[in-house]
Amino acid sequence: MLDSIHPNLLALISALSISIARTLYRSVLVNLGAGTTALASGAISLMLIWGYYFYTGRVEHWPLQGIAWFMLIGVLGGVGGRYLHFFSMKELGLARTAIILQTSIIWSTGLAITLLGERLNLAIGAGTAAIMIGSILLVHKGESGLKKIPFAYYLIPVLAAFLQGLSHLLRKYGYAWIDSAPLGMSISNTLSVMTMIVIMPFTNERIPKSWGRRPLLFIVVGAVFNALAALFFWTAIQHGELVQVVPISRISVLLMIFTSWLFYRKLERITSRVVYGGLLSVAGVFLVVWGK
Repeated sequence: MLDSIHPNLLALISALSISIARTLYRSVLVNLGAGTTALASGAISLMLIWGYYFYTGRVEHWPLQGIAWFMLIGVLGGVGGRYLHFFSMKELGLARTAIILQTSIIWSTGLAITLLGERLNLAIGAGTAAIMIGSILLVHKGESGLKKIPFAYYLIPVLAAFLQGLSHLLRKYGYAWIDSAPLGMSISNTLSVMTMIVIMPFTNERIPKSWGRRPLLFIVVGAVFNALAALFFWTAIQHGELVQVVPISRISVLLMIFTSWLFYRKLERITSRVVYGGLLSVAGVFLVVWGK
């Protein structure tokens, strides 16, 4: 069903979906904590993804090699894609976390060129750099008024960025054995949620007894968009190239500014930094799309 849509367009739709999900998560992180938010959203997304797999049709053969790759992605996603990301947002703030996470483009692109043999021409390289720099400009707030944070805390989003970039590569390896995005997602997210359940007792977080209607609603709706974003992104990686798909998906930073205004009616003050960041991001997408 999604196979007929161009991978680059799927990556763009995924970016919009994930921007909506993260905008909703922002309002509940402080009250519920990183672990609870990650576990709840992951569990809901898991049910939706398995449901989609059984709805679209089952895969007859499940080679152990393919299952192993997708299981590994699930472990990396549970630690890096969810918990470390949310924990970094809580400790460093959204802006600093978002800036450092942009380096995942470098990791994924480097791994794709080195291990998959994908080629990076001038247009795609310039577009990737433009998207990354533009995203950094969009979220950079300066240092005035920000709390002092131990240097070791900055290693958290760096590790999360590396794990994200690595997981993109491992998806390609998994597809070589099981050519099904819904099944790969289902296996991966099952392990991701299980990993979260295992590590939760070793953290300082405890699941709150009372959540409230608004946080619960935001987590449920956010999980729906999170599942959609994952479905679009996994399919894009299945049929596209990492050097194009991953940079396009990072325009979610620009889209988050719009979705934040849409949900909270809070629009960031338009400065030259925001204008340049937005223009660079959009120009970067066009360069990446037309690079091949």
